[in-house]
Amino acid sequence: MNILYISYFYPPLGGPAALRNLKTVRYLSQAGASIHLLTVDDIEYAYYDESLNDLRAESSITRTPSLDPMALLKRIMKGKKAQSQAIYKQSPERLKLFIRRLYPIDDKIGWLPYLLRAGRSILSGGGIELIYVSCGPFSSAIGAYKLANEYALPLVVDYRDYWTLLSDYDLMGSRLKRAYSVAWEKRILKRANLIVTATKGIAEALADSFGSFLAERSFVLYNGHDEADFHALPSVHPSPEEYSLCYFGNIYARRSLEYLYQAILELEREMLTPSNLKIRLYGNFNREVHEEALHSGIKERIELLPQLSHHDALLNMQKSDALILVINSSSPKGTLTSKVFEYLRIGRPILALVPHHGEAATLLKECGQNLICPMESVSAIKASLLQLFSLEHSETRVSPRIHHYERGTQVKALHQRLEMMLSDKL
Repeated sequence: MNILYISYFYPPLGGPAALRNLKTVRYLSQAGASIHLLTVDDIEYAYYDESLNDLRAESSITRTPSLDPMALLKRIMKGKKAQSQAIYKQSPERLKLFIRRLYPIDDKIGWLPYLLRAGRSILSGGGIELIYVSCGPFSSAIGAYKLANEYALPLVVDYRDYWTLLSDYDLMGSRLKRAYSVAWEKRILKRANLIVTATKGIAEALADSFGSFLAERSFVLYNGHDEADFHALPSVHPSPEEYSLCYFGNIYARRSLEYLYQAILELEREMLTPSNLKIRLYGNFNREVHEEALHSGIKERIELLPQLSHHDALLNMQKSDALILVINSSSPKGTLTSKVFEYLRIGRPILALVPHHGEAATLLKECGQNLICPMESVSAIKASLLQLFSLEHSETRVSPRIHHYERGTQVKALHQRLEMMLSDKL
């Protein structure tokens, strides 16, 4: 099986999007697929993880320029990495959102002409049997759609997140842009031979909104965890000298730790917190996150630390007494953060500030993690924290249920589905 795999996010870029694509390519390749990867060239980005390059398994790779804001910033600030990073991280989120809303579809649409040119060059050589596009950015799905039509090839669209059905964060900014995006989403879904989604909720929402016929064309590929990442991981434990409550990843949109900080502050005043409590946040945080910590009333307990490589993040998860998960209550039901699977595989207690009705809560309860409360409820967070502190330095417990979500197993099933799809087209 020869696949043209299109993804804007791919190593050496780090983060959950790049990691999902890396693991999908790796395990499709191990299952026997030959992957020609089409991705973007050097851009300004918050997080690079060079260690992921050692795990790449694509047969060949084509990197192209782009005219999107992050690529342009890289060109403008060439040789001035510190300054360009500062511009990106210190810019207010409302300014970034304003810029994103200026573009049709999304702010990565400046990659589309280069994607099409490179895609045509690759496909004109023959041999490619299907086109697989990982979204977002969803503008890349337009390119994949056009290429699939021009070369009469099956199209697979991978939804890592919601597109126009994203309900709690308005990336559109206008009715005209939303209508234009919805029209494209309908067209692409109707053309797609298979829709891969990162959660069950995304698949259900697409079928409910764009046609029940999509249900039989859907395949759920959770981000999951990779057992191979844990085999070589040294066994470490939390320090008895402190109680560490840790968060890994970025905080954006409507997600916030404001209510957690308030709950800890109130417990502190009631003398109900461990005296050695430390809150460590690992990630590339925007200025709003820094300001939130600064004005929390417990700033001396909070450490904001740089994003770690994937391996080091897993190592530090093991060292944590408990792990923080955050999803705002206005998020769609099918919202799942990538880190939840690795949190569950690590087996440390999870303080889940997530909506009770969502897919994340269902997964956590399935795996025996029951400290679940709304992100916005200080009283509920306080109750969960008191339960958590009573489990101080508890033993690691890994639910056997988490192994149903292992990446290699899931991608092997995806490979079988792709083979079936191709055989049906013959």
